[in-house]
Amino acid sequence: MRRLAGLFYLALLALCLFAGVLARVAARMGQVLAGPSQDMGRVWRGISNPRSLFPGKDRIVVLLVGQDYNRTREGIAYTKRSRADTIMLLGVDLENRRISACSVPRDTLVRAPDGVSGKINGTFARGGIELLEQTLQDLLGIAPDYYVVIKPSAVRTIVDAVGGVRVESIDEMRYDDSWGGLHINLPKGPMFLNGEQAEGFVRFREVNRFRIDERGRRIPLRGVRPSKEEGDIRRTARQQQMVGALIAAANTPANWLKLDAIIDVGFSQVETNMDRTQLLALASLFRGQKGLSLASATLTGRGETRYGAYYYIVDPETARDSARWLVLGDEEAGRRLLVVRVDNASGVRGLARRLASELERLGYRTEVGGTVDPQPTTSVTYETAAVEALAESLKREIGVGTLAKSAEPGDDPTLVRVVLGQDAAGRI
Repeated sequence: MRRLAGLFYLALLALCLFAGVLARVAARMGQVLAGPSQDMGRVWRGISNPRSLFPGKDRIVVLLVGQDYNRTREGIAYTKRSRADTIMLLGVDLENRRISACSVPRDTLVRAPDGVSGKINGTFARGGIELLEQTLQDLLGIAPDYYVVIKPSAVRTIVDAVGGVRVESIDEMRYDDSWGGLHINLPKGPMFLNGEQAEGFVRFREVNRFRIDERGRRIPLRGVRPSKEEGDIRRTARQQQMVGALIAAANTPANWLKLDAIIDVGFSQVETNMDRTQLLALASLFRGQKGLSLASATLTGRGETRYGAYYYIVDPETARDSARWLVLGDEEAGRRLLVVRVDNASGVRGLARRLASELERLGYRTEVGGTVDPQPTTSVTYETAAVEALAESLKREIGVGTLAKSAEPGDDPTLVRVVLGQDAAGRI
């Protein structure tokens, strides 16, 4: 019995010591999070209830901008009057702790408030964050509440600070730009990246199709295989993936032990009109998540060559609906954005047209397909994860069936296909 009592008191002592360590760690974390000029109590209140730091708001809109490099004739990088490399609007639902994102391709053709027509990334170079915000408000009808500008070195620096990230590509990425100091050599599939590789992962746009000879001339390369990762749409998808990978890496126990160093590195890489505590409160929305949990998509459009340059052309009405749906959570705008194709596999003539009429009354855009081979169960399939919530809402309207992401996504990310099965007979 004495031995058991001794073990009990030893365990109790160890527990008290551990509690003391935790208290000291918590105090240290508070000091690190608060910074030298912040109120530690405000930090903890913000982390436990982010809404408290944004009084009167249930939702905020944050403009996230990735800054590009300019280079001198000698190839030396600098950032003064540089363009925006990444443009993303984040809709932050403070009440339900959800974040959604709408990416705007950097080559999007706009007429800015300063009267200049051109690529939207150039507005940041001409007029800074103010002109970019005004241009986005004209284009999408949304005025950001806050902005965060990320320095060009951020990805490389922060990824190295967290010890690397895990990502996945759909194809190989090969690119060399000695003048710009960018060398990308990444395989297809899952991979673990250091900072330099991660920078290549988010910046890759196309494979090398030319080499530069000793006189500076561009010589075409033969037999170059294109990559499925080419283009701004895949590039913005990888940028969204990188944000999730960084969150996952930061949530590991190994990185908890060097929290102060990681936080200092992170804050050294951004410029923002939010204070340190507000930024930490927003970051706390991801607490405990293994990756980025948000609905994210890119404005739909088409690439065109105009005035001798490549531009991304968006339809103004569709762009506004996309932004209102993703950033503001406007489900009615999302319904207008979706294209619902209805095929009939129920064996009941006219059932697809009947459902299409009902869905149009609810605000959806519909296409009536044809009659296909009978199947017992209605199926609803969607193209991209961004429209999953809308597809789920659509399935509830139908009242029967299964919901799944398409195994082979097509070219239209807003398409949802409904195949009416025999279980829909008598319900529609």
